[in-house]
Amino acid sequence: MQTAKQLAGELGLIRKRTFNQTSLGKNNGKSSGQQFSYLIVIDFESTCWRDKRNSDQEIIEFPAVLINTSTGKIESEYHTYCLPEEYPTLSEFCTELTGITQEQVESGIPLFLCLKKFSRWLQKLEAEKNIAYNSSSDKEKQLCTFVTWSDWDLGICLHYESRRKQLIPPDALRCWIDLRATYRKFYQRIPKGLEGALKDLGIKFEGRQHSGLDDARNTAHLAWRMIRDGCLMKITKNGLLPSSKGDGKKAKKITKMDNQCPLEHGSNSRSSLSSDYTKSDCGMRTPENKVLPTDAAMNIQQFKAVEFKDAIDKKTQMMRVMASE
Repeated sequence: MQTAKQLAGELGLIRKRTFNQTSLGKNNGKSSGQQFSYLIVIDFESTCWRDKRNSDQEIIEFPAVLINTSTGKIESEYHTYCLPEEYPTLSEFCTELTGITQEQVESGIPLFLCLKKFSRWLQKLEAEKNIAYNSSSDKEKQLCTFVTWSDWDLGICLHYESRRKQLIPPDALRCWIDLRATYRKFYQRIPKGLEGALKDLGIKFEGRQHSGLDDARNTAHLAWRMIRDGCLMKITKNGLLPSSKGDGKKAKKITKMDNQCPLEHGSNSRSSLSSDYTKSDCGMRTPENKVLPTDAAMNIQQFKAVEFKDAIDKKTQMMRVMASE
């Protein structure tokens, strides 16, 4: 005696579902119709505080990894530590969270020089791999775009720091893929952070969380898995960063080393610190007789930052001279 299911099958009322190879994770980026042959994953680490009293964050680790969407292989990496200039002394919370030490950032480079080196890395990839960033009318070019986990890295952190320091990042960084939003749309679920997204797909996070380079590598692994599962990578954000084509009258191009990054205050050495502050009728007075305003929200770190100015100015000027040679 036939079952209802068998009878329905014979009558053509039940159809067998077939899966293409993309659903089974056996596909590569090229044959799945990916627009981009390469992706560059970026994951900044920035200055931070437990109580969030300082809203202006500065990039202290700048990593980027290039992944081939046909093979999933990471083919190149860029990585450097950045010297914070507005709040030069890292908080204990920041070091605990990121693992980045004061010594590492003090041996780093200012953001303007970091962006200069990053631009050269992009140009090198362009030449070596015949890459065009975001779009191109040349069909022979291999298209590449940028990927971040959320819009924070490029849309908030780099965007506002560049505006404060009157810098213009490479134009290519004006477009990117928010992988968190893409993940949510593709899998129809809200990821619990990068590690949670990896875990949901059976992928183990490798390295240290909140290490910028490790986060970037793991985000690249996640992007590759999504591509294998059939996800088409598409740009989700476009045009938020300052542009070299005229956004902002005071903005300065990264390519001009002699006109970069006017510094308000900063430090390249903790040894230059003096704690000999005295009260004055209008605020705090430094040993150099500089008057600082009284403000309950300001802390001693901000007072120290003013005294750091001369030291960081000298280091930055030296870097500009070296970069121009």
